[in-house]
Amino acid sequence: MGNTFEKRDILKHVGYAYVPVQKLDKVYSPKNALKAGTIFPELNITIEEYERGLYNGK
Repeated sequence: MGNTFEKRDILKHVGYAYVPVQKLDKVYSPKNALKAGTIFPELNITIEEYERGLYNGK
């Protein structure tokens, strides 16, 4: 009992990640990247734009 893990607990999946290949094409300057939270301009969109399908990875 307690905080012990059994082998069957280790084999459970908690989720899957989808990570598309990111081409290093255009990047922000360090100052602009800190403001935007990303170095990739194509990732600098709002959550609303992403949910509406406006993200196309380009």
